[in-house]
Amino acid sequence: MKKVFFSAVFGLLLCGLANAAPVYEADVSVDVTAKSVVEAKRTAMAQAQRDGLNEVLLSISTDESVDKINELTDKQLEHFISGVTVLMEKSSDVRYIADLRISVNEDILRAYMAENDMPLVIGEQQDVLVIPLLEKEDGTLDLWSDENIWRQAWLEKKNKKKGNLNLVTIDKNLGNIAAVKPHRVFDMAEGEYEELSDFNKVFGVYVLKYSPKEGKVYLKDFPKKGTATIDVNGLTELKAIEKVIPYFKDVKKDVAAKQDFDVYEEQIEVVYNYNKLTEWTSLKHILENHPQVRDVTVVSMANGKVHFNFKFSGVKEKLQANLEIQGYQLRKSGDYYAIY
Repeated sequence: MKKVFFSAVFGLLLCGLANAAPVYEADVSVDVTAKSVVEAKRTAMAQAQRDGLNEVLLSISTDESVDKINELTDKQLEHFISGVTVLMEKSSDVRYIADLRISVNEDILRAYMAENDMPLVIGEQQDVLVIPLLEKEDGTLDLWSDENIWRQAWLEKKNKKKGNLNLVTIDKNLGNIAAVKPHRVFDMAEGEYEELSDFNKVFGVYVLKYSPKEGKVYLKDFPKKGTATIDVNGLTELKAIEKVIPYFKDVKKDVAAKQDFDVYEEQIEVVYNYNKLTEWTSLKHILENHPQVRDVTVVSMANGKVHFNFKFSGVKEKLQANLEIQGYQLRKSGDYYAIY
């Protein structure tokens, strides 16, 4: 598995997004209790890295890609993480709580996606409206009162995103109060949905009926009218939100088509310093036998330095990664490249 993973990491890099550039970092919250704070923090960090990577991946790919990458172990997922920034943390003897910013290595993630047939997707940010209904003990539904602990939790939730979706909790204003009737919004008609989405300038609507008595959240999304029942028994409202958010369906406008990267060639100018001539002949042999490289042409050689050109096809990052496996670094240095 380890060999397959590293082969995938250094696979073909996909083309860039045509629309707004994605952000390869995500803010996540963790709250873990274990036998010791050391164990709690270790578990929390692994969870945070997985959650952050999932969030980034959802912004540029699909739910299926997340399912595929989650088959990897926590140790394997660490290869995608370029940094963890602590925004807030608290701890006790057995508990670790933190808000963390997870930074993801763009090149490694996108190379892995290409190697494993995960589509790179163009998805502009989309606002969706969240309507948090609270089912009271007597069965009545509450949306607007200050006693609606479910809506209050959604208002308090800091990072309300899922993939390319921005989750907007419904605002308590005169227009929404007039348009949304708690007892019928779960089954609203198409015309009611259109009026509500237009008024709030959103892309879709999710009605979330929370029943503390049953320990469940009943979800319905519009306009598709898909439904889900989510077990949140024993969870706080904020924890229940974390469990509900994965049920939101991220929507992308276009899928970037796979391209044949071998249809063009590029020539680069390279300088390589060596101590022994055998070092240069070894590098030259590697380049001449590399499937992306052709026409290795020496311009000059003197005093332990060789100046040469070569043509290559495909993605430069793939060539760089393959050279790194064999112990070489290919890096831009002014108007030319250096190998060391």
